[in-house]
Amino acid sequence: MNELLTEVELRVAELAADATEIEAIAEALKVGPDEAAGLLETVYRKLGPAGSA
Repeated sequence: MNELLTEVELRVAELAADATEIEAIAEALKVGPDEAAGLLETVYRKLGPAGSA
């Protein structure tokens, strides 16, 4: 079972799903690009590969 996303992680996931560039995600969250990229990695890790059970 996948872990739930935090509010910030959910926002990152929504922005990424809209093909928003990492710099724009960082700006929207008021964080640096490295932190935004780290959050996106966390989202991918928590959600796992598409189609997995």
